[in-house]
Formats: sequence, C-alpha cells, structure tokens
Amino acid sequence: MVRDYELMLILPSELEESATQDTIDRVRGFISAHGGEVEAFEVWGRRRLSYPIRHHRDGIFHLARFTLGPDEAPELDRTLQRNEQVLRHLMVRVD
Repeated sequence: MVRDYELMLILPSELEESATQDTIDRVRGFISAHGGEVEAFEVWGRRRLSYPIRHHRDGIFHLARFTLGPDEAPELDRTLQRNEQVLRHLMVRVD
C-alpha cells in the first residue's frame, strides 16, 4: 500500500544550480528506488526566511508531491535530516 505525501524542502539560496539539481535528483532517486512515484516537483523560488537558519537569511523553496510506502517515509525523513544541503524540510501525509 502506498500513501500520498507532500515534501517542502528549503535549500540555501547560495547553493549552485548543479548542487541544487543534485539534491533534487537524490530525492527523486530515493523515492523511485523504494517503490514510490514522484507526481510533481515544483520550484517556489527564493524567499526570505522568517528567522536565520544556519546563518542563512534566504532560501530556495521546493515542493514535491509523491507516493511512497509507509515504511520508507521515515527513512526519507532521516536521509533529509542528514543532508547538509537541506536547511529545513517538512514531509506530511496527504489524506
């Protein structure tokens, strides 16, 4: 059984385009390797953060909609926590 999820990623605005694309490709790769399917990956663009995160005042926001098994979702969350290029992330299950 797979479930629908939404994932918001905040990446540093100073990050090069190739590093940003590499991070997005890794997220897509993780989802597809674990039996999920990415439905959409939107770039919301550069936004001012409400408070500094690791000395960054701006971030580039990305929203992903995907399906993934309930056992693999915590592993994706842990992977994103360990990724130093991700300032913040939030993954929620869509009902």
